[in-house]
Amino acid sequence: MIAVFLKDLRLILRDRWALLAAMLAPIVIISLIAGALFDSNDRSRLLLPVADEDLGPVATAFRKLLAEHADVQMMSRAEAEHLVRDENRAPAAIVFPEGLSRAYLRGEQGRIELLTDPAQANGVQAIKVLLLLVDQEAQALADPLSEDLIVVEKKSLTGSRGTVTSFDENVPGFTILFVLLAVVFGTSMALHDERGWGTLPRLLVAPAGFTWMLLGKLGARFVLGFAQMIVLLLWGYFFFRVSLGSSPSALVVVSAAVVFASVALGLVVAGIAGTREQTQPLSLAVVMLFSAIGGLWWPPEVTPEWMRSIAPAVYTSWAMQAMNDLVLRDRGLDAITWPVSMLLLYGLVTLVIGVRLFRARHSAR
Repeated sequence: MIAVFLKDLRLILRDRWALLAAMLAPIVIISLIAGALFDSNDRSRLLLPVADEDLGPVATAFRKLLAEHADVQMMSRAEAEHLVRDENRAPAAIVFPEGLSRAYLRGEQGRIELLTDPAQANGVQAIKVLLLLVDQEAQALADPLSEDLIVVEKKSLTGSRGTVTSFDENVPGFTILFVLLAVVFGTSMALHDERGWGTLPRLLVAPAGFTWMLLGKLGARFVLGFAQMIVLLLWGYFFFRVSLGSSPSALVVVSAAVVFASVALGLVVAGIAGTREQTQPLSLAVVMLFSAIGGLWWPPEVTPEWMRSIAPAVYTSWAMQAMNDLVLRDRGLDAITWPVSMLLLYGLVTLVIGVRLFRARHSAR
């Protein structure tokens, strides 16, 4: 037993890169999660577009109170709708319609419009809480709001659904996460198994060409990952009533693009790792890194500004943008052209890099 223990310990210590990766991967992941969720010093104020069509005393009082708690930006109704509906940069906009103050002065009930993007449920909820807080402060100042003569009318600008469930928000992200885990681990470890089995050297000198043989193997991983993603999405639809959007063809296109980029990423991991043992901590670190930054675990608005600024560099952020447009905003193929294009571009570039890395490393063996 002692001899086996010492032998295995020597084998583990011999692969220093695998040992280093196993030590560093948890440190990177823990630091990333802590920075994302607990860095209270890097929280930007909530962006709140406001369109003041009233310009009266009631709207003015409300705007001043809102500005104490949020980053209020004055703009026209059209600009506010564009910011929420098209650019998705703000979870909601507030509109003070014309005649609001005049209605109050006559003792009539007025209304404030809340134009929302339900896909950003956390931000919408934060603005609702902010409105309640402002209402309490207004009452303390003997503001007209204390007379209950003003009501808030909520209207969705993205899709026909006014609200989304927690399943709608979380199932697509976790679906991509588990597909990413299966594809990256499966692709990278399977390619290193080929070397352990002795089949990789024969592939390198095969008449059909190493690159084509490698692409054939990656194609099998793509089919498996695509099937897994569709099954997980259907499971969420039938058992958790998760919406899959109004365009099945768009959902298929997004799923295929996500899996394609994941397979290419797995090839890069296989090309960087020198041994099969190195692929395990390296794959875990890559999957966790891409999941956290790309918004698979949490919505981007809860993360610090530095994380949101680097999110476009990882393809999972584009994958979540496409899934949110389909599932939460009920958009079709025309709305996902840009994120799908970025997924395909990322996959192509990563695939080329992965083929070069893998061939350069293993052709020299």
